[in-house]
Amino acid sequence: MVPGSTASVKWPQQRRMPLGRDGDLGVVEYVIVADADPPYIVLTCIQLY
Repeated sequence: MVPGSTASVKWPQQRRMPLGRDGDLGVVEYVIVADADPPYIVLTCIQLY
């Protein structure tokens, strides 16, 4: 979790986070795989403006 990230209502492991200062570059989506050994993050989408 980082400040500014939001969780998906349907899939709480999926997060969205703004890119750049106040999201001026776009949005990144990622999934937290917390139950894996070791836990990891999968970057699923980068949407640039």
